[in-house]
Amino acid sequence: MAAELAGLLIANAAYALVGLSLLVLPGWVTRDPATWYRVGAAYPAGIVAIVVPASYLALVRVPVSLTATVVGVVLVAAALWRSKPWQDRIRLRRPGKGSFVARLLGLVIAVVLLYALRTFATRPFLEWDSWVVWMSKARLLYEAPSAAPAALRSGDYGQAPYPLGLPTLESLGFSAMGRFDGTVIGVQFLLLAMTFPITLWSLLRARARAWTIALASLTVVCAPQILYQLLTRYADVPLGLFVGLGLAAGAAWAVSRRSDRWLLGCFVLFLGMAGLLKSEGFLFALAGCVALAAATVAGRDRTRLAEAAAGIGGVLAIVLPWRVYCSVYGLATPDYDLGNALRPSYLHDHADRVWPTVTELSAQLTNARSWGFLVWAILLALLAGVCSARWRLLAFAGTWLVLAAGGLLLTYWVSVLPLTSHLTNTSNRTIVSLLVGGAAMLPLFVFPRPDPADR
Repeated sequence: MAAELAGLLIANAAYALVGLSLLVLPGWVTRDPATWYRVGAAYPAGIVAIVVPASYLALVRVPVSLTATVVGVVLVAAALWRSKPWQDRIRLRRPGKGSFVARLLGLVIAVVLLYALRTFATRPFLEWDSWVVWMSKARLLYEAPSAAPAALRSGDYGQAPYPLGLPTLESLGFSAMGRFDGTVIGVQFLLLAMTFPITLWSLLRARARAWTIALASLTVVCAPQILYQLLTRYADVPLGLFVGLGLAAGAAWAVSRRSDRWLLGCFVLFLGMAGLLKSEGFLFALAGCVALAAATVAGRDRTRLAEAAAGIGGVLAIVLPWRVYCSVYGLATPDYDLGNALRPSYLHDHADRVWPTVTELSAQLTNARSWGFLVWAILLALLAGVCSARWRLLAFAGTWLVLAAGGLLLTYWVSVLPLTSHLTNTSNRTIVSLLVGGAAMLPLFVFPRPDPADR
């Protein structure tokens, strides 16, 4: 196991290096010490830079490991050339002393996640649904890349319309380990949780207090449902983490009075990745695009409309090719037909599904044993935003929460699956992105820092 674990850790270190290169190329990280904190977003950015092209090229029989190697080498080489490392090295200053409370909360997060590390590295892979929907596809991409496209379209490997983001990430992990190992791959899921607080701090540092960012991170990554669901290797928590990071970047960009293109770039990368992790990710990504447009309009700044449009276009450029691919090959889920959402007669005939769905989702959102009082904190933050007239932030957060929650309700409404069993099996997972997304924006509502443009 030691050799496999070492290979997996090296691969994830490579993600961070590729992500750093991706941040250097557009000038988001430079010799200027004021840009050092952006390095915190390198790890998830590197995952996006590798997984997105690898998952799409896998559809034309290109091995994911080959794509990852080529993309990684090209990005790192380009970054080295641009930064001229022997003459103009990137010099990052040390972080400031920061908040004692933030450091204490960060220590708590580190202790909890490190304590969980052994479990993630040794717990056997047991969940059938996770195997059918994601892990079997990952093994196919790893062991038989030339046969993968046709096999995945056949429906013999779980839900054919499910995007390949998570299977591609898992497949790259198997390549790094040198063999298929459904147990050790769990460490990669924990690494996503470990890096979430660092990335969230990187995105919100200039606009939120360190202790509120640390507190939001603690409520997310140490929530019992987060750690439990990560152990199952389902896609819901990775989806929620990328959704949260994308929303944090988009909200921070929306509330800033001056354009910060690195935040807009992170919005594109992380929400785009979310759209390739799970079918619901497409809904959450589209809701994020609408939210960004709403916040830009609420800010009444016409000069930023073009940038917002570019950001929205970037997200769509990542997620839409998969939808086009599914349409071309007729890959549709048997669980529901979204066309029924446009048929008033169908919605009327199945209206009896609405109230049980609302009741069950509300029960999951307010389950203190799973999430504490996170949903109430999000609602209070929205109320505080109203009282402080933070209209751009409210437009962004409120629009996304309403559209995302409404989209989930509509999905259950038009589903052809028996409602009781469907809710029982999925409701605790589908609400993860709502809570993580809302929590990621909390620091911008609670004692926010003054806008840098006002300093």
